[in-house]
Amino acid sequence: VFVYSLSYTAMTFGFCNVIAAIYVENTMKAAKRSEVNAKRQRLNDPQLLAQKSACLVRMAMEIWRRQHPNIQASGSTSEVPGLPRSADANQVQEFATKIQISPDFFSELRDDPEFRRILQDLDVADEDQEDLFETLDADNSGVLNLEELILGISKLRGESRRADVVGVNLLVRNVQALILEFEARMVEIHEKRTNKRQSTFVRNMRRMSVR
Repeated sequence: VFVYSLSYTAMTFGFCNVIAAIYVENTMKAAKRSEVNAKRQRLNDPQLLAQKSACLVRMAMEIWRRQHPNIQASGSTSEVPGLPRSADANQVQEFATKIQISPDFFSELRDDPEFRRILQDLDVADEDQEDLFETLDADNSGVLNLEELILGISKLRGESRRADVVGVNLLVRNVQALILEFEARMVEIHEKRTNKRQSTFVRNMRRMSVR
């Protein structure tokens, strides 16, 4: 009886552990699936991107205003210095393209907790935020404009996909092909010029020998 009771207790305990493990596993899978779906919805939400982009533009303009306190046009609004109060959307957009974001400017922007919160809301990975300025400055000009900032951040949203890796690989191959084609063209031009110079030299030597 004792052995039977002990065996029954052990089997019951083991069976309960199996059920608990299955329940926990299913719960974690459901939570992860829910998180993935929520993240997918955020990435596919153009309104969210538009709202956060507007916040980024506003923050950049506020920093620009602090760094340029003397630029206050007559009749300008305190929110956007240098613009008339009656400025339309096109004027605001044109003004925004003139703002140049230097490394110091970007450092001040990145130190703002609201900026980091916006990046989190847009699902920009923490590791991508470390060297964000260097990543967005694709032309190595040392400055960014607001368009480069917004477009670059929108491209960094979410995890890297296989399509992104393949796209970069194809782009690199295309650039390599263009470089090889350019090199071959330069060699051809150099050979033509060299042959032309040699031909001119030979003709001049013949003329001198005739004389």
